Amino acid sequence: MRWITQYLPGEVARELFAARDAGAGEQQQTVLLARALGHAYFRDGGRRSHGLHIAFSDLEFADFSIG
Repeated sequence: MRWITQYLPGEVARELFAARDAGAGEQQQTVLLARALGHAYFRDGGRRSHGLHIAFSDLEFADFSIG
């Protein structure tokens, strides 16, 4: 299990809300979140691990705050 605390830009929230409002299911929203976290956390904003593909499996908990 990996605990990740990561800042994501507001555009990610907009993309997630737009997907939800367009009827995207949890699976599709999880893919969007995995892509955003992959870029910000694992690829360090595009500075490393360029070919890395990120997928969530068995996501147990997510907590979001706006600050």
